[in-house]
Amino acid sequence: MRVIRPVVLLVLFGAGACSEPPKLGVMNALVSDLSNMRTWDPVLHGKGFDAYDQVMGFGPEIFPVMVSNLINEGPTAIYDEMSQRNPCIADVVFFMLLDLTNHKWQDFASEGVFVSTALPNPVFCLKWDRAAKFKVKVKFRKLLELDDK
Repeated sequence: MRVIRPVVLLVLFGAGACSEPPKLGVMNALVSDLSNMRTWDPVLHGKGFDAYDQVMGFGPEIFPVMVSNLINEGPTAIYDEMSQRNPCIADVVFFMLLDLTNHKWQDFASEGVFVSTALPNPVFCLKWDRAAKFKVKVKFRKLLELDDK
């Protein structure tokens, strides 16, 4: 009878132990990294910023993480001298979700969302209070059919 060496056993049984990092953690990290974004173009938005590009290309499985961040009031590094405003992560995620789901901000007006035209860049003109953010979060959950998950 042949004896199997311990190294072979480790390779055979240990192969399953080396798995890729949990996707939820990766998705959360990507959305959190949006706080480091420094610019937001009115047309291209955050294209070119690695976390933005990865979130936008991740696919629908990142939608629950994005929707949960619609109430994240942590600031981004985006700053506008004229309005003296830093959009928060929720603002950026809102515009990203609009793009990904082919919706317009007007679809959320009844939830309390308003985007003025005072400045050429809408990310600095988004007006919504905390209650509106929760309503938008609920509406996106329904639109994306996330209530069952």
